[in-house]
Amino acid sequence: MKSNINISGIHILLLDDHALVAEGLKQLLIKMLPDDCIINVFNEVEKAKKELQSIHYDYVITDLIMPGQNVPEFITYMRIHDPELIILVLSSIIDINSIKECLALGVNGYISKGTPPEEMKLAFENTHRGRKFISSDISGRLASSIFSIDNTTLTKRELEVLRLLATGHKTKTVAEILHVSPITIMTHKRNLMQKLQLHSVVGLVKYAYDNHLT
Repeated sequence: MKSNINISGIHILLLDDHALVAEGLKQLLIKMLPDDCIINVFNEVEKAKKELQSIHYDYVITDLIMPGQNVPEFITYMRIHDPELIILVLSSIIDINSIKECLALGVNGYISKGTPPEEMKLAFENTHRGRKFISSDISGRLASSIFSIDNTTLTKRELEVLRLLATGHKTKTVAEILHVSPITIMTHKRNLMQKLQLHSVVGLVKYAYDNHLT
């Protein structure tokens, strides 16, 4: 079903390293959007960046985790170089910290890959009107988390991150071990430093050893 909003002639860049996912999304958008919209697919951040440097795009829809590629850094680059660009993250990563970090980086919407296709239409309608969009399967959890932050004790996940950091693991490795995104681990590190009133990873490691957490 074609969208009712006036988005005729928009340029959309899709970034996903899984060809089937990207092609499936492209076909969905072709059915949903006006016929004169242009949709181009890329599977590497650097190729997408070069494309954005030479051609104006209205929308970028990107996966969050692509092996060997720094998508959060790319999001930051896009937001700095084109403040009007509408950036949507379409990802299977649905942990709340990753979503919060993406919103903090300036994305306009976050959509889980498990959401019904109809929600992509809602994402375009909302972001085109200047609103943020979070797919319905994660929006409730995100809202709940805002009102349940505990700043006095370390959570189970924060302790896991602290132990892994203290044993010499880098941020990327910790993310792989815990099956979350690197930006989630960065958030945990920042929260740990705030709660423990420390200012570096070295301080976190010392705290872990002093308190026999390794």
